[in-house]
Amino acid sequence: MLIFIQLDSERADTVFAMLRDGGFTKNQSRILAMLEQVSDVGLTEFTLYLGMSSSRASESLKALLRMGYIIAMDVKYVMGKGRSRRIYRLRMSIEDIITDSRRRVAVMITYRNHIEP
Repeated sequence: MLIFIQLDSERADTVFAMLRDGGFTKNQSRILAMLEQVSDVGLTEFTLYLGMSSSRASESLKALLRMGYIIAMDVKYVMGKGRSRRIYRLRMSIEDIITDSRRRVAVMITYRNHIEP
């Protein structure tokens, strides 16, 4: 089941820039910016709408899952036979993600430069 998505491109660009400043990769930032506007997105939509390969999207999704910023759910749209579909959602608001990522970057800089907090 493919979802037709209409994104606010200005908002997506703003969120993308803030996420990049927060230390996220380009693909992670694109995925999070998309999830901020649309929940329940699957791998197919990421590859189609963001123009990235499924392997790059999958790698980025796994990293975001490990960081705890998104959740994955298996959903069956038709009862009975057939495969379930994995969809992704933000675990917290995009503002909280940006704040947390900036804090993580600050801790890394402090640790690498041996600066006392």
